[in-house]
Amino acid sequence: GDRLYVTGPVGDAGVGLELLRGDAGASGPLVDAYRRPRPRLAEGALLAPLVTAMMDVSDGLLIDAARLAQASGLAAVIDHIPLSRALEKARGASTAVQIAAARAGDDYELLFALPRGVTPPVRAIPVGHLEAGSGLTLKIDGAVMPLPDRLGWEHG
Repeated sequence: GDRLYVTGPVGDAGVGLELLRGDAGASGPLVDAYRRPRPRLAEGALLAPLVTAMMDVSDGLLIDAARLAQASGLAAVIDHIPLSRALEKARGASTAVQIAAARAGDDYELLFALPRGVTPPVRAIPVGHLEAGSGLTLKIDGAVMPLPDRLGWEHG
């Protein structure tokens, strides 16, 4: 029943990397998100005494939520994928864009779980919840979506 949150939008660094691959001279906030990630150290220190689980989103929201849930012996439901204004301006906010953002890595936002009724002491965006069971469910606009073949970056 714990709620899942992230400390900021996801997908910016992934789009920044795509832009750089297309044009090594690309610039702007999405490229900056990729080149200069901002680890959420202060936020992590404030959250640590309150959370039931926490990790950074380095490999993608979907794969990292699945890992967090698996390590916790639970299932994760992601029902909101937060996008930045810069990403929406560059790519829109279609279902495909949301899924791509949720698979993108290198955002380094914190993903964390808090018991229902506990208010995060930092800026945080609710993205889902944990529940009994195993695996990952993705919902967009209330509809269960098929999971992509790859949930995010897999080290190997």
